[in-house]
Amino acid sequence: MNISYYLDTLDRFLIYLLVALALFAIATYIFKLITPYSERQLIKSGNIAVTLKLLGKMAGVVVVLQSAIRHSINLLDLIIWAFIAIVIQIVLHLVIEYGLTRKTNLAKEVENGNTAVGLLLGGVSVLVGLIVAATISY
Repeated sequence: MNISYYLDTLDRFLIYLLVALALFAIATYIFKLITPYSERQLIKSGNIAVTLKLLGKMAGVVVVLQSAIRHSINLLDLIIWAFIAIVIQIVLHLVIEYGLTRKTNLAKEVENGNTAVGLLLGGVSVLVGLIVAATISY
């Protein structure tokens, strides 16, 4: 085991980690901005549907970020691919939540505690994240 290799690359590891965490925070904040209710408040009051939906959105972003990290050739490449993938995640989330179900307000259902809808939307976010992540490659 060559410990010097790990010490030599520790700085790059830390930089990629910090950038990925910042991108995760930015994506989570953007999702918060487009959510018509206070997720924090509803989670504090025990709304499991909101928790499931939020966890799914966050997991979908993490899947995308890990793929961007794996396939990036440098830090700028990581940032570009991550932003593209995060934007696609957000757009697809909006299309699914508001565009495909015109007769049912899914956001309202989650806000009202409909666990099935929260799980569905969270799960779809993960699945979309997997598809988007798979497209990030060279």
